[in-house]
Amino acid sequence: MPDFDRITFESWTIAFPADWSDQAQENGSLYFEAPDGSMGFYVALWNMGDEEQRGPAELIQTFQETELENFLPKGEGWALLQRQLEDSSATATGLWEVFNEQTSYYVCGRQVAAGKLVLRATFHDYASASPEHSAEFFSPIISSLALRDA
Repeated sequence: MPDFDRITFESWTIAFPADWSDQAQENGSLYFEAPDGSMGFYVALWNMGDEEQRGPAELIQTFQETELENFLPKGEGWALLQRQLEDSSATATGLWEVFNEQTSYYVCGRQVAAGKLVLRATFHDYASASPEHSAEFFSPIISSLALRDA
């Protein structure tokens, strides 16, 4: 198991392998990547604003639908492995996994919503040995993704 670093912002936190580097994108997206470029993850926080009427579970559902439309283009060999939504009174969490066997590309999306905030991350294994192997590797990173004080 690799050593982990943790980054913490005002509203959220995540832990990831210490040797991964920040490869911030030109559009301002946060992206961290393994030294060999074979894996990485994007993370973003959305503040839905005071006018937002949807609750956390409905927000997660909406984000998942949009993300899966982007990650499951028809006719390109992608398979949906799982999709989950867990709802408590104040917080909702979601998770989905997709895999392209033809290209050995695995992607997992994780969403956490509380109040008007939605924290979302996508975890990419660009040369996956298997979806199970990728899911096991990313599990502690995904588990560490959290909204603070939520």
